[in-house]
Amino acid sequence: MSLRRAVVAALLSFASVPAMAQEQSPELERFQGHWEVTDLVEDGKVIPREAIREWLPSGGRAEILENAIIFTSPHDRKKHVKVFSVDPTQYPKTIDVSTKERTDGVGIYRFDEDRLIICLADPDEEDRPDDFSAAEDTHRMLMVLKRTKAPSSGEDKSSEQSSKVATAPSTAAARLLTDDEVKRLLAGTWRHKDNLGALFITFRADGTYSTVREVQELRLFQKVFVQTPVSSGTWRVQRGVVAFSVNTSTDPLRVGKTFDFTIRSISERDFIFVDYLGVVGSAVRVR
Repeated sequence: MSLRRAVVAALLSFASVPAMAQEQSPELERFQGHWEVTDLVEDGKVIPREAIREWLPSGGRAEILENAIIFTSPHDRKKHVKVFSVDPTQYPKTIDVSTKERTDGVGIYRFDEDRLIICLADPDEEDRPDDFSAAEDTHRMLMVLKRTKAPSSGEDKSSEQSSKVATAPSTAAARLLTDDEVKRLLAGTWRHKDNLGALFITFRADGTYSTVREVQELRLFQKVFVQTPVSSGTWRVQRGVVAFSVNTSTDPLRVGKTFDFTIRSISERDFIFVDYLGVVGSAVRVR
């Protein structure tokens, strides 16, 4: 087994999915290589090409190695892996995307010269698609991938979609807290809702943080594959102000900069803040 295949097998094992679950076959050979999502339709919503690069992990780029689909985060190079199986004896040819515990997507696929066209449905909501369409209320996703060359090092710096948070009013009772109390209450994962969907931020006790984007229009894509990592770095609290120092980001202009957020009120369940642009927002704890 080559070093790259050994790495993928280790990632699959760590992710609790069967490493190299499907033997290599002539049909599976056609999937091997680097691909880029060029067109995406989810439940009747056409995702603009510029949004694909901003919202999808790896800016829409993926590598298929054996039966593993690998998305590599452009800002911290972390790999996210899903496995798939195909049955080319069916018409249309079928594809399933799964983990060890469950099947996340059932669909059909076909090759069109250097393009791979996949139509998927959530097995909890719909049967396997019987044609390549994703009209409104079908709960399907239609994705077109084009074969590309392997990206060079340092390539693919996609932009982060900045968000101004606006959610339902918080029930947190405002009172003067010490910085240590604010730090203790912030530890955990919180959700900010905005017009794209939600931004999840995790504050860790060691002073590091990370954010992940969940986009409303990509509900099925994110369930089948992976949510999009956005940024990571360190955080600290001083006089009620949370300072984020950005170490990695899908937006290279944010790297190395510090952004301040003032805490207005906070409880175990939610908090209200004013961001560095002066916009009032709120967040709720998810864990």
